[in-house]
Amino acid sequence: MRFYVASGLENREIAADMIHFLANKGHIPTYDWTENGDVRGQGLDRLLATSVSEASAVRDAELVLVLLPGGYGTHTELGIALATRSNKRIILWSATGKEFEDGPNTCVFYHHQSIDKITSTFEELKAYLNTIL
Repeated sequence: MRFYVASGLENREIAADMIHFLANKGHIPTYDWTENGDVRGQGLDRLLATSVSEASAVRDAELVLVLLPGGYGTHTELGIALATRSNKRIILWSATGKEFEDGPNTCVFYHHQSIDKITSTFEELKAYLNTIL
């Protein structure tokens, strides 16, 4: 299965861990943004190329796994995933679940019917993925 892991730059290490975890299970990453990190400040051409690569990767993935918290890019990727949801499963993960509560830490799109919300430890998330993939 083709997959994409979206998350904020502050979660780069756990995103890379998850990408390697899924790849080691035989799944194919559509793009690994963790290899590049933050591309801001690397010029407009680099920003353009990265935006096209990441948008295509989300569109083409059969699984989009969003690791919260996320930044602007993460939320844009979630929007692309929702807009192209007919060919994919979307899982939104939070270690605390605070983002899923009705209040200032949530986003209306976290509650879309096409999203599976998971609150667990990172290791429990991996165990869950083992059971569904």
